[in-house]
Amino acid sequence: MVFLVLAVLVVATTAATVWMAGSAIRRKDDPDATFWYTFTGLCMVMPMILIPAMKTPALSGALVLVAAATAVGTHFYARRHARHTAANKRDFALISALNETSAWHESLLVQWSRYEWDPAAAIDFPDMSDVGVPETAALIRAVAVAGRLSPAPSSEPLTEQQIGPYQQAVAQLAAALERAEAAAQHSSY
Repeated sequence: MVFLVLAVLVVATTAATVWMAGSAIRRKDDPDATFWYTFTGLCMVMPMILIPAMKTPALSGALVLVAAATAVGTHFYARRHARHTAANKRDFALISALNETSAWHESLLVQWSRYEWDPAAAIDFPDMSDVGVPETAALIRAVAVAGRLSPAPSSEPLTEQQIGPYQQAVAQLAAALERAEAAAQHSSY
């Protein structure tokens, strides 16, 4: 019974020590945290291992093995958890970038469609519908390119190679829309 209680305490203390020391390594704001977490954990584990050695050395040897196995297991689990967390952060950043770019793309299309659907805007700025005007032709090409590069919804994870060109195409669409509006306003005066 004593071994079981000590084993549970050793496992819990060792796992907490390795986890905290591992997480402290990734923090840049407190460089001494790794040392102090490790030191504190050892100060807690060592008496649990050394005091029983006075009565039964085999019990202490078994507790050392339990502590070592726990430390190795916790270390590998913590590394896997850190990789998984980093991948989730990257995926979240990519999804956020896609959502932001898609919203920008949609707002540009709404802004452009005003010239097509609003009769007053079509009368005031007829060049916005005339593909013979170079700026309007460039706008139509930019709309097509941005639409073609927009990533389709899928269960596949997004990559920077999908989002980067789409972001550039939407930025070019914004610039083309701005140039077309400026040219249309200039020609309407």
